[in-house]
Amino acid sequence: MSSKERKLVNMTNIKFENKKILDVVNENDEIVDHASRIDIHRLGLLHRQTHIWMFDKDKNIFFQKRGLHTKSAGLLDATVGGHINAGEEYIDAAIRETKEETGISLKHSDLVLIKKLGPLNDSSEGVGSAINKFFCSVYICKNPIAEENLQKEKGIPGGGFQKLSYDFLINMHKEDKKMIKSYVLKKEIPDILNYLNKWKNQY
Repeated sequence: MSSKERKLVNMTNIKFENKKILDVVNENDEIVDHASRIDIHRLGLLHRQTHIWMFDKDKNIFFQKRGLHTKSAGLLDATVGGHINAGEEYIDAAIRETKEETGISLKHSDLVLIKKLGPLNDSSEGVGSAINKFFCSVYICKNPIAEENLQKEKGIPGGGFQKLSYDFLINMHKEDKKMIKSYVLKKEIPDILNYLNKWKNQY
């Protein structure tokens, strides 16, 4: 496939995602309407997202690099992240997104709900003048996975995975912190590290 053809595949994939219908919610995370993903970001409507974290047996945490089609291209984010489709539950979306973005199949019992965040406003997400206001349910896969089982999502320019050790994340310098999305670093990483600390003591 030529570079031009690959570009067309990527563009088609992203356009398809933008047409998906999502639930619009209020400040109490109650569904009040529905709209396409592109309109939700264009109008700054409050909606739902999910993050899923994965780690290996040595407590290395897997991060996903943001794709080149986003304003936060190259920054490190949760292992898996995505929107909740209209009528979909958070945990069902978490399982679906994990399969789409990593190739790994999970069951409900494989996930632990770490926390629910929101409403949040992440101006680094999306394209152009997109506004991203959302609630986010944050899960962790309770069992370690092998790095070789992670498969980069097809049709997304850039991206891929990077693992960071527990010790590195505990002792990050100021410059190191710049490579991770700000709200992820502040609102999710401490809880993920706390979970892994407890997990290590149990096994």
